[in-house]
Amino acid sequence: MKRLKIFMAVILVVAITLSIAACGQSAKPTVESPSNETKTDTPKEDKKGTIAVLNYVSSAPYFACGESKAKEAGAKAGYDVIYTGTPNVDTPKLISLIQDMLQKDVKALVVASGDSTSVAPVLKEARAKGIKVVSWDLDIAKEGRDCYAGIMDLAELGVPMVEEMVKTIGDEGEFAIVTGVLTNEFLQARIKRIEEYIAEKYPKLKCVAIEGMDEDPQKAFAVTQNIISAHPNIKAIMSNVSTGLGPIGKAIEQEGKIGQVYATGQSTPQLAKPVLESGAAESAVLWDPGDWAAFATTIAANLVDGVEMPEGNPNIDGFPDATRQGDVFYFWKTLVFTKDNVDQFDF
Repeated sequence: MKRLKIFMAVILVVAITLSIAACGQSAKPTVESPSNETKTDTPKEDKKGTIAVLNYVSSAPYFACGESKAKEAGAKAGYDVIYTGTPNVDTPKLISLIQDMLQKDVKALVVASGDSTSVAPVLKEARAKGIKVVSWDLDIAKEGRDCYAGIMDLAELGVPMVEEMVKTIGDEGEFAIVTGVLTNEFLQARIKRIEEYIAEKYPKLKCVAIEGMDEDPQKAFAVTQNIISAHPNIKAIMSNVSTGLGPIGKAIEQEGKIGQVYATGQSTPQLAKPVLESGAAESAVLWDPGDWAAFATTIAANLVDGVEMPEGNPNIDGFPDATRQGDVFYFWKTLVFTKDNVDQFDF
């Protein structure tokens, strides 16, 4: 019995010790890695307020990579930044998230929404409360925002897409375009711009097919196989959407056409990486969503602060090529990904 009492006493001491240790551990402050810290000359207690930057697919690397640059832009202007969104496309949840932000006394909302109209009423309510609203990525209905912060007139993205194709295949020969939904007016506007630009600068290039992939990688793969079969002299197949270049390149690999046919056009870097490395593509064109988030955040801060942003050249800090026409701002910056730089990007 005596040994049992001693044993129980030891167990009790150990349990108390572990409990104290656990409490001590939970009380320790969390120390962030220096690489995750946002440097700013503005002490937290001197911040002017908070800007909320919201998106509609926070689980996507495309949006996730915008957080650090949005926070850096906010800190530079003297604001804290809340960067959040709905994990997947869910407009009712995004509306609910916006409503939550209205209770947090934010100074501005920077909103990317896949639905351009449904979010407008709650954003109109925000504006009535004096909150500045900037849309980014996709624009929203005008009554729901003060302005739109964009990368460019997206039809103009066709110009660097053509130039990269010419670098790959030269200024003559046959090519095809694989787009998203054939009836999408924005994508059709870009195709029209591509055709106009080629007619003006590279008249020996000939577009022999325009096919839709409906944002389905498997369909893009199959469409590419059909194009290669129907047009034996084809030199390039251009993706008009960011999800197309990867499966186009895979189909080129499958058909044994590396070095004869090239995937060109739009892609995120990580989707393009395998076909850049295989040689099925030599480059891909897009933009940096982090720069886009920073641009929109900077404009939001300027609106709150009453900073003058003139028509033409609005003098946006950090974006020397930015333009303004009415309530639309563009910063005109694209990226070209190659096998040599693709690992520098994580979206």
